[in-house]
Amino acid sequence: MSDLKDFVIEDGVLKKYLGEGGDVLIPDGVTKINRNAFYMCKNVKSVVIPTGVTNIGAEAFYRCSKLQIVIIPDGITKIGAWAFSGCFSLESIFIPDSVKSLGIFIFADTELR
Repeated sequence: MSDLKDFVIEDGVLKKYLGEGGDVLIPDGVTKINRNAFYMCKNVKSVVIPTGVTNIGAEAFYRCSKLQIVIIPDGITKIGAWAFSGCFSLESIFIPDSVKSLGIFIFADTELR
C-alpha cells in the first residue's frame, strides 16, 4: 500500500506519484490527478481513486505498463487525452456516468482483456 510520502500533493492536486508501485491508494482530499502524475510508473499494479476527485489529467497514467485495475469513483467529470494509453496490462476499469468529457485516445495502445 502507498504512504503519504509517496505523493506530491498541492492544494488538492496530485502532482506526482513517487512510490515504488504495487497497489496504490490515492489519499482522501485529492480533487484532481495532474497531467503525467503517474507517467511511466512501470510497477503500479492497481489504483484506487478516492471520492472527491473530479478530474484525471491528460497522460495521467501514460505507459503504466503493469497497471491492471483502476477504481474510478462516481463524481469524476473529466478524463484527459491519453490518460491510460500504453497501459498494456489493463484488465478492469469502469467509467462512471458522471464523466462528461473524455479526451482523445484515452486507451490508445491498450488492449482491455
